[in-house]
Amino acid sequence: MTEAQDQLRNNKPFLLVWTAGIFAMLGFAMLFLTTSWFVIDILERPALVGVVLMMITIPRVIMMILGGVIADRVKKSQIMFITNLLQTVLISAMAVFISLDQLGIIGLFVITFLFGFLDAFFYPAVTALIPNLVGHHNIQRANSLFHGSIELMFMFGPVIAGALLTISTFGVTVSVAACFVALSVIFVYPGFIQDAKPTGQTELREVKNDFILGLRYIKDSPIISSGIMTISAVNLFVIGPIIISFPLIIDSIEGSAFQLSMLEVGLSVGTFSGSIIVYRLAASSRRGRMILLTLIMTMVGFLIFSQMTILPALMILAAIVGFAAMIVYLQSLSVIQEYTTFDKQGRVMSIATVASEGFAPIAFAFVSLFVGFGLSIHTVLAATATIGLLTSIILVVKATSLKKAR
Repeated sequence: MTEAQDQLRNNKPFLLVWTAGIFAMLGFAMLFLTTSWFVIDILERPALVGVVLMMITIPRVIMMILGGVIADRVKKSQIMFITNLLQTVLISAMAVFISLDQLGIIGLFVITFLFGFLDAFFYPAVTALIPNLVGHHNIQRANSLFHGSIELMFMFGPVIAGALLTISTFGVTVSVAACFVALSVIFVYPGFIQDAKPTGQTELREVKNDFILGLRYIKDSPIISSGIMTISAVNLFVIGPIIISFPLIIDSIEGSAFQLSMLEVGLSVGTFSGSIIVYRLAASSRRGRMILLTLIMTMVGFLIFSQMTILPALMILAAIVGFAAMIVYLQSLSVIQEYTTFDKQGRVMSIATVASEGFAPIAFAFVSLFVGFGLSIHTVLAATATIGLLTSIILVVKATSLKKAR
């Protein structure tokens, strides 16, 4: 065991945050699959799957700016504790409404909107807290361990949800998801984490100034801005389209919830494997080149995925795409964090997330729109992958600073 690995293993606050993230993401993964299949199977509105996903991501992206500023001014563990607690209440309410057969599409929109709103505060807090807990030299390994475990939960979550939906009901499945999120609340209790309270005031009138300072900070760093553009490309042209494509592909072949879970498992296996590789890699002088080369490979893999119609082949290709995308994401994320001072982690990470995940609802909208116009999901995905490949080539040529990132 290396010294860095040993330091992480003995870092109790980080281990608690890590465990909380595992339980939270297991519940979230179950909820996402259950919600998508609920829209298709119970509400019989497959065209609205993209809209439901947008209801989660749009408030998350918009409020992420405020969430990042607050993360720099309030105890991060306190933010995580409160948001996870409220999300537990929200998911529990959803389970009750489903069990009573009282959840329609409007109610589902409201619940998913509020869920995304709360997540806008959780994510900047946890991404800003990890560097503070582990130190600069352990950021890449800590990110790989944390995000890799999350991706592993996105493998187990759909399997658990798919199995429960096969043998029980939607209400039971959502209730189990709520229990997992409730467990995360316990582990992230601020008294256990004992992270320092940031200095500074929390007046909302300063949010605008802090956000502008964050933008200037990113603009003045070519490496950080290039890293953000790389993550944005992966989300816009790969992650967003592939996530919404799964239920639409399964619906087109008249498949089941379990088959949907198998596609999501394929993607999760790939992303988890990618995180393991990044965890094993130490930062090197060739890291920037690796990011850009893998970005090209991700787009090529997704283009091939877009033309497949056989479920086993789709699972394998989803794993390959997820593997490459996770390497790009984690390496880029680590570069951004390492080149950002600790006092600006919350702002920079919130802006980075807004810039990257802000494209996810755009991808959801465009895929749903063109499928609604009568184009096949495979045609839409092929066009997306082709544009993404061309964009990546341009980025490889232009991002000279990122190529030199160590």
